[in-house]
Amino acid sequence: MLLEPELVALLLDLVGEPDGSELWIPFDFSGQLTIEALRRGWRVQAASPMSVLSVMAQLLMTIEFGHPNDHKVRREVDRDVAGRPVGKANYALVKPPFGLSVKGSRLSMWDTSGGLSLDQYARSESWAIHEFMNRTNRRAVFVAPQGVLFAKGQEQRLREYLLNRGGECTELESVIALPSGVFSAATIAGAVLVLNPGGHTDAIRMVDLGSGRRSLLEAGQMVAAGRDLALGRTETDKACYVSRAEIEQNEYSFAPSRYLRRVTDLGATAKPLGDICTALRPPTTVKESTPYEVAEVGLQDLTQWRPLTECIDKTVYLKGASLDSARLQPGDIVITIKGTVGKAALMGEAVLQRPTVVSQSCLALRVTSEKVNAQYLLMYLRSPHGQAQLEGLQVGAGVKHISPSTLLNIFQVPVPTVDEQYAACMDFERLCFLEQEVEQLQHEISKVASQRWPAQAL
Repeated sequence: MLLEPELVALLLDLVGEPDGSELWIPFDFSGQLTIEALRRGWRVQAASPMSVLSVMAQLLMTIEFGHPNDHKVRREVDRDVAGRPVGKANYALVKPPFGLSVKGSRLSMWDTSGGLSLDQYARSESWAIHEFMNRTNRRAVFVAPQGVLFAKGQEQRLREYLLNRGGECTELESVIALPSGVFSAATIAGAVLVLNPGGHTDAIRMVDLGSGRRSLLEAGQMVAAGRDLALGRTETDKACYVSRAEIEQNEYSFAPSRYLRRVTDLGATAKPLGDICTALRPPTTVKESTPYEVAEVGLQDLTQWRPLTECIDKTVYLKGASLDSARLQPGDIVITIKGTVGKAALMGEAVLQRPTVVSQSCLALRVTSEKVNAQYLLMYLRSPHGQAQLEGLQVGAGVKHISPSTLLNIFQVPVPTVDEQYAACMDFERLCFLEQEVEQLQHEISKVASQRWPAQAL
């Protein structure tokens, strides 16, 4: 998998100056990283758990230096008496293979944890970061898919390990979110982690080079434009420092967007959404017809302010008869949490016409607190303030999404007095009235424009 040349240069810049030490590049199948390091006059340790010297790497070496090998490149690693690789390096630049299973592969032969990390980190990305962090003495730079920054399971275990590895401080220096398109064989977004084993950092620098909606063809340009920002030479609103405590409070998320799109303090009355609502998740549906036919509310139904009262067109079939925990009621709020995140609407009498559930891209919120009105909550969710919170919680290497647990635990809702909520509800009623007037005016405009020469005359 080739990397954008601008990313290759940035990764070597992040390593810094090896000061005569070898730079360990264990997974450089294309030879790109090795060639760039040699151009800078560095020595390279190329020993790899994959034990593969690709033809592409040999060709690049031959084109650059006239022969497929160079005296500055070492491909052997120190081993113990049993022949197991135990070598370490002062500096490492690691781009592990993506999506490989570690158990039963050549990677497992390099495990230095006695098999413990094989149980904790089953996939190559997480395992390689953990393994080579423990094989590096001074500075390590890792590049991986962006899922490493926010996914649950083994990725979260890895983040907890990296964040707490330094004891009272952390060895994690910075996290950089990359745009989609930096990996030639995939359109997924990437990420870079920079760590200093044995070092002590009070705050982690979060940088987002992947924001915006530019073409994938411009990924290299985006990286080049953000080079000084990634290296800490400039400061913009796309970078900030975050404490370890704040990361712990945010489910150990390393996603820079979580911290760069913060909202102002909501005050002492703010509550997590999960303290106000219960969530109704989408049930399991099947393609074939079953006796369990229901209506499904999705993105296409969440365009208006007025509670949904008209019949819902889409029909789906459930796998089983269990419906009570997913069936919508009037007053429930449906919100999109995948794809186009943040669209929301209030359910009305339509959900009584036949059993209704939410689509796979949505979540339903049922207010359980007597201190919060559903109309007020909808107003806040759709406000610029609420939308800014939702934007900051979005993650995704491909399709943007918010996990239900993140939405319920991290999203904060200001809970004002009853009078203030009443005022917001009056605004809600006003919006519903104006929306209906606009529809009537649009209908009248269409009627006036077409009445002299109706379509039937064609």
